[in-house]
Amino acid sequence: MIKSPDQRIMIKSPDRLIYSDEGKLDRKWAYQLEANKTFILPRVVRSFEARTTEGLLIGCCYGDILTICKGYQWDGLTCWPDTAANMIGGLPHDFGYQLGGCPNSPFSRQEIDLWLKHLILPRAPIEARVTYAGVRAMGWAFYGKKSN
Repeated sequence: MIKSPDQRIMIKSPDRLIYSDEGKLDRKWAYQLEANKTFILPRVVRSFEARTTEGLLIGCCYGDILTICKGYQWDGLTCWPDTAANMIGGLPHDFGYQLGGCPNSPFSRQEIDLWLKHLILPRAPIEARVTYAGVRAMGWAFYGKKSN
């Protein structure tokens, strides 16, 4: 397993991030996945599927593999500029924060914030630490508040 400098197990992604950045989608979301995106989680969680109210599958988790599905829309890093280094962390972070609105979400806010930090860290260490400090300080204002 890969460990971060502070010895926490990192979340990692075995596949590339493919997204559309052609501007705002539906006047609310900035980005849309053009292919499924998988992440290897630092722990095994109970399996689940996340669906829209119309029944469209937007994500699922089986064991320690989190998949966010093609077509999923998110807004990037809220109140922070989107960069090539932080886009990879912003996707599961937004997904996790949306799950935070569900009473049976298997992830804590702190765990989701660590995903963001650990995905940005190899690309931009200073940005990872600053971004993490920001989401820890202000994330309560957004956690569980958006639905897709």
